[in-house]
Order: sequence, then structure tokens, then C-alpha cells
Amino acid sequence: MGLHGLVQGPSLAVGIEPVTSSDRTVDRFSVAATLGLVLMVAATAGYIGWPRVANALGLKPEVPPPAYAAGQRVDVPAAWYDSSPKTLIIFGRASCVACQKAQPFLKGLVARLNGRAPAFLAHLPGADADDVAFANSLGITGDRIVVVGPDLRVRATPTIVLVNQNGTVIDAWEGAGPPERQSSIIKAIDGALR
Repeated sequence: MGLHGLVQGPSLAVGIEPVTSSDRTVDRFSVAATLGLVLMVAATAGYIGWPRVANALGLKPEVPPPAYAAGQRVDVPAAWYDSSPKTLIIFGRASCVACQKAQPFLKGLVARLNGRAPAFLAHLPGADADDVAFANSLGITGDRIVVVGPDLRVRATPTIVLVNQNGTVIDAWEGAGPPERQSSIIKAIDGALR
């Protein structure tokens, strides 16, 4: 029978159809739709935050360690911590949405210290009057509201750092998080202040 039985028409094998310009249009549309979907997913991940998207997809994103870890020295002036066995430093600012959301928790945390340790609010230069009002709303006043330089190792606000009299970090937390995390922060601070 030879090759002649497998060929239909002048040059087409059985089951293979010629590509037409409408097929190319469909292919281009498919590529554009796929690219659009990929861009939409990327934009959504950026808008609602990659950790939420990863969690929804069942992925376990790696969380980087806090900028300050236990045993490291904090890079703030010694006058902040050398007069007390323990000092709580909150890095934040009024324009920080996460700080505003965490305001009730931070205020409760400062009140909970109840003289057991001084608390400072460290903020970057800029909106000083707003930051003073924010610190006051937390119960932090006067010379415990301090402007710091942008060269600190703080990656996110609020960042909460508990240090000893030598400026060594006892524990640190970036962000206040959900109520369960806030409870664990309170428990850790209460334990360190005993």
C-alpha cells in the first residue's frame, strides 16, 4: 500500500489539518488570556499580601527572622535602657496603618508594664507632631518619644523590642499580628519581667 494510503490530499497526513489564520488568532488570544490571568494573580498577591495568597493556596511561606534577635545589641542610645533592668522599645509611627490597627494592643501593652519597665516609642523623622500624639495615645510621653535615624535594622512597624540594661535584646517581634500572637507577646514580656 505504501505511503499513498496514509496521505489524504496533496500533502496532508490523516488526522492533521492545515493551520489557518483563525487558528493563529485563537492561539494568540489564548496566550493573551493566560498572560492576563498570570498578571491578575500577581496583582492580587501584591494587593492582599503574598502571605495570604500563599496560605490560601496551601503554601507555607518562609517568614524571615525579626531584624532584632535575642542576644543581639540594639542600636539605640544607651540612655534609653541603661537605667532600668528591662526596657520596652516600640518602633512605630502615626502614618503606619499597621501601627494604627495595633494601637489598642500597644496601649494595653504599655499600661501592662505598670512601672516594671520604661517604654519608648521610636519613630523615623517626618511627621513629628502626629507621632507625638500617637505615642501619647499609647501612654508614652515626654522624653520617651524619640526620633531615630533611618539606619536602624527595623524592617517593619510596629516592631516591639525588649532589651536588658546592657542593650541586649531579650526578645523582639515585628508586627502585632492577630489576637493569638498578641497574647503570646504579652506572655513573653510578662515572663521576662518577672
